Amino acid sequence: MGTSGKSQVRDTNTVKGLIDEYIESYAKPRKMSWHEDLRMLNKEVLPKWKYLPMSDITKQDVTKLLERIGKSGGMPNKTLKVLQSMFSFAVNRSIIETSPCSDIEVLNRYAPKARILKADEIRKIWFGLEKAKMSEAMRSILKILLLTGQRNGEVAGAKWEEFNLREKWWTIPGTRTKNKKNHQVYLTPMVIEILGQTRKHGWVFPSGKDKHIAPRAVSLAIKNNSENKTQLKSAYVDIFKVGQFVPNDLRRTAAALMTGAGVDEAHIAKVQNQGAVASSHDPEIRQALESWEQMLQAILYGWRKTKPFTKNFA
Repeated sequence: MGTSGKSQVRDTNTVKGLIDEYIESYAKPRKMSWHEDLRMLNKEVLPKWKYLPMSDITKQDVTKLLERIGKSGGMPNKTLKVLQSMFSFAVNRSIIETSPCSDIEVLNRYAPKARILKADEIRKIWFGLEKAKMSEAMRSILKILLLTGQRNGEVAGAKWEEFNLREKWWTIPGTRTKNKKNHQVYLTPMVIEILGQTRKHGWVFPSGKDKHIAPRAVSLAIKNNSENKTQLKSAYVDIFKVGQFVPNDLRRTAAALMTGAGVDEAHIAKVQNQGAVASSHDPEIRQALESWEQMLQAILYGWRKTKPFTKNFA
């Protein structure tokens, strides 16, 4: 006889049994992202706690697990949130009396620190992109993030209608900016060279027919190429060899090094659409980005300003 219509009995006294019950009875009916909870629990929690009795899990166990995840480049903050949800579910079902992570806050010390990349790190990332396991469009996004100092979502979601290549300006509409105001970015020669490698209609960086590459996918592409997963039989390896970084570190680095190139902080704020709204085709934005590109060329190639770009953007 079949078991259709009968609920499966799970041993919720073990961590594995609780994970199964939490996903089926709580996460699936209530959370569109339940599959992400399952992925995280299977990857980060189950290998360490699989057969432990629920009653044995302590606050110290949770803390040690989060520290281990943080040191390995994982996402301890998100793991903690899922654990808090799962243990609250267990308390409500009288599986345990108290949650071992009810008084643990999301610990910022586990989060990746904001970085300003050093010159040698910039070189490793830039030239490492040639070997990175990602699409050409993704490589282009990362280079433009560094060259322009704009936000990940603004670059990844760019449309060709926003660009005037003849006049060398990119106008990001207020519907896509953080402050809801139109913002103009001067297109330096290296940026134009990169754009020349892409198609000239619709999304600049398409993903499928009707959408662009998602900002989250950019972060994931970096992560996949920044971790040594050879022991897990993955095709990914640590390409960049600079440690963990995120897309916004490229924006932050551009701003910091513009200062090193002699650009006034007020002009950098204009470049990054912070503070006062810049005027149309603002010369200070142009000068700031031209100065930054010259400095980046010096970092990448030495002080030879005539270095051709095409070979490096093939």
